[in-house]
Amino acid sequence: MKLGATVSVLALAALGSAFALPALADVTIPYNEYSESPTIGRGGGTSTDPRNPGYGALKIFIEKVKDYTDDQGPDALPPGHKVIFERDQKTGREISALRAGIQFANKGAEKKFAEPSWGFAYNSVPFGMRFEQMLGFLYEAKIEGFGGNGIALAQSLLDSRGGTQVVLPVVGSTMQGSGYFPQPIGKPDCNPGDTECASQGSGIGLAGLCQSGWRIRYLAPPQDIVDRACDILVKRGVIAKKTLTFYPPVGGQSVLLPMQKRTIQGFEYVNPYDDFADFFPIKGAAPGVPLGNPELGPLDCSPAQPFPIPAGTKSTCTQNIGQIGGRYAHHPSWHQPFLVSWMHIDKDLWNGLTPAQRAAIERAAKDALVESYKANESVECARLKDILDINQGVHQRNVDGSRRIVNGKPVSAAMTLARWPDDALKVLQEATNDYLAALAGPAEGKTPAQQDFTRFYTALTQYAKGIGATKFEPGTFPAKSGLKAGEQCRLVK
Repeated sequence: MKLGATVSVLALAALGSAFALPALADVTIPYNEYSESPTIGRGGGTSTDPRNPGYGALKIFIEKVKDYTDDQGPDALPPGHKVIFERDQKTGREISALRAGIQFANKGAEKKFAEPSWGFAYNSVPFGMRFEQMLGFLYEAKIEGFGGNGIALAQSLLDSRGGTQVVLPVVGSTMQGSGYFPQPIGKPDCNPGDTECASQGSGIGLAGLCQSGWRIRYLAPPQDIVDRACDILVKRGVIAKKTLTFYPPVGGQSVLLPMQKRTIQGFEYVNPYDDFADFFPIKGAAPGVPLGNPELGPLDCSPAQPFPIPAGTKSTCTQNIGQIGGRYAHHPSWHQPFLVSWMHIDKDLWNGLTPAQRAAIERAAKDALVESYKANESVECARLKDILDINQGVHQRNVDGSRRIVNGKPVSAAMTLARWPDDALKVLQEATNDYLAALAGPAEGKTPAQQDFTRFYTALTQYAKGIGATKFEPGTFPAKSGLKAGEQCRLVK
């Protein structure tokens, strides 16, 4: 997601009834949520505690808006001024210039914005700044020749296209995993006695990925960057040709389905918390066995299906990612060092609120952005441990559920960390620079989209230079918080 979430859109669609409400009445804003993933959405969750199964990061913002607009406490608003964001999946999705990680409150939303979208960069640039540094750009930057911060620049870019929305960042999520593959790109951190893992040596490298013949789900722009990196290797004669291909996103279709059907061989998604929830079904959990037994349940995923799998196809089995074969989980998160989800609120609705209501929503957005990131970060190490533990002693399966046998022996399904080699990261960073230059376009004769991207990326680059954030520093994947309070996460060697 990803960027990995790059095409994903959290859509807040304001219904007509919301616009008819006067400012002196409680205001309900229906929104259409694009993702149930706990760390980037789930506004309809039951808890703001990431240790609770009902946790939703967007729920933090929704609850803060309620609290900041009620008639209690020192910052109380008059009775009848509460603002409530209410999930309503019947409202339609539309297109946004900030397409990645967004929720729309958008009346009509007929205007479409030029592509390529520059909005992914507001959610994190590949090989770019860390979340804490991006916070500074959003709230503190003094952008040369503009007179506002990063949020004001985003608003200005939307306004220049006739945008109908006010935009606010509301959810912060941690760096994402950079790929589950059937072979490691770099040297894997093998478990003792894992002969299949040991046979992988130092991994297949970027050249091996480009020549793997795999089809993977890697969303744009990371897909574009991996594709360009492979082209660089072909151009330099490192490989004869590129055989890696990509599977496009299918609305409403979990990436687990094409893995189970063997239509794809690998993918990137979000982070350990969301990945564990979505790709590792818990079966037969009991006291003392909280992760259950992956070998229970329906394991027959047949028949295998070629590309494309029709929309609406349902999964019929419970094989998890490791049982399918995608057992190597990669880091660092070069493609998405963090994710920021944005909320788009229709200007007519926004202008109909009182200044106090607007100030309260802005305050809730900033507080929720920071709090949700800290909440998400605090549990990522524990979820990564769950991923690494769940398939211990479990073996891979064929599509029909039978055990996969290689050289007369079953193959381990144990999830194993692997790192992108430094030489691969170097080529991927070169491809990233080429991709960003293509978005900026030529020095003269830029398209409107290229002008927008250049304006934004110039400001971001100047800010990064000003704070000394010009070198890629991915940090400790996937989080610094350990399994206990105050610990560092030491699962990655």
